[in-house]
Amino acid sequence: MEIFDFGIGWPVTKEQDDLFINTLEAECAARKLSFIFVDDASLKDISTAVKSGKLKIKFYLDMASETYDFEDKFTRFAYRLKDAGTRIVADPDDVKAAADKSITHFDLVAARIPVPFTVVIRHWESRRRLSEEEKIGLGSPFVIKPALGYGQQGVKIISQKPNLKDIAEARKFDEEDNFLLQEFVRPQELDGSPAWFRVYHLFGEILPCWWHPETHVFRQVTLKEMDNHKLSPLIRITSEIARITLIDWFSCEIALNKKNSKFVVIDYMNDQCAIYPQSQHPDGVPDDLVIHIAGRIAEKAWEYVMGRFTLRYRAVWFPKVKVKEEEDKF
Repeated sequence: MEIFDFGIGWPVTKEQDDLFINTLEAECAARKLSFIFVDDASLKDISTAVKSGKLKIKFYLDMASETYDFEDKFTRFAYRLKDAGTRIVADPDDVKAAADKSITHFDLVAARIPVPFTVVIRHWESRRRLSEEEKIGLGSPFVIKPALGYGQQGVKIISQKPNLKDIAEARKFDEEDNFLLQEFVRPQELDGSPAWFRVYHLFGEILPCWWHPETHVFRQVTLKEMDNHKLSPLIRITSEIARITLIDWFSCEIALNKKNSKFVVIDYMNDQCAIYPQSQHPDGVPDDLVIHIAGRIAEKAWEYVMGRFTLRYRAVWFPKVKVKEEEDKF
C-alpha cells in the first residue's frame, strides 16, 4: 500500500505561483510529511486506488467538494476517504449541518450569539406571507439569501418593503433551498473604516481581519486596534461558532451594528475559505496570513500523523508590527 501523510483536494490544475499550495508543500516537506495533490485530472485514479486498498491518505484538506451534491466526484471521494479512516478537514458530515444557514441560524440563537433579525422561508412555503411584526423587524432595505449559498451567490438586497413578489423572485435562484430574510446591517465606522470583519478560525486560533463590504479588501487587525476599539467580542463569537459547528477551519463575517453599537454575525460559517493572495489579487487574503494558515494546517497534520493529542485552545494571531508602534502603545 502507498501511504501519503497529507493530501489536498483542489478543483483545478495547480498553478506554479500558487502561494498557498506551494507553502503547504514546503511546510509538509519541512516536517517530512509525504504530500499528494488531488485535482480533477488525477481524482479518478487516486479514488480507485483508495477503494482497492492500494493507497491511503492520513490527513486530507478538502478544498473541492460540493457538500450537498452527492453526484459530485470530490464529495464522493471525501466520503470514500472518511470511510477509509482519513482525517478530513472539514468532515463532510459536519459541513452538511454547519453550512446550512437555516440550521446554523437557530443554533447560534440558542447559544445567544447575536445575529440579524431573520425570517426563515422553507422551500415548501412558496406563498408564505410575512406578518406585520416580521415586516417591521426586517425593515427596508433587507437581505434575501439562500441557506446553502456561498460567495455572495443568490444574495439580493431588496430596497423596498418586503413583499411576496420579491421573495418569489429571489427563490428562483434555487427553489429547492430554504431562504433567509434578514435585516440589512449598516456598520459603524472606526477610524474611517467600516467596522466589518472577516474572522478566520484555524484549529482554535482566531485570525481577525478588517474586510470592506463593498471593495472586499482585507487588512489584518493589529493588537493595538484590538485594544483601542475593544474588538475582543470577535474572538469570543468566532470561538463559539467553532464550538457549535465543529469545523476546524472556516471564516465568518461580523459587523459592529451602527443601529445599536453591538457586534452581529452577518455570515455564519464558510468552509473551504478562498485563499488567493493579496499580492496577486487586490481583494485577496494578505500574503502573511496565507503563509501562516498553510503552516498551521501542516503543523496540525503533523501532530495527527505523529499521534499527538492536542488540547483545543484559544489564541489570537496578529500581524507583525514595527517596534515604534509597540513603543507608542506603552
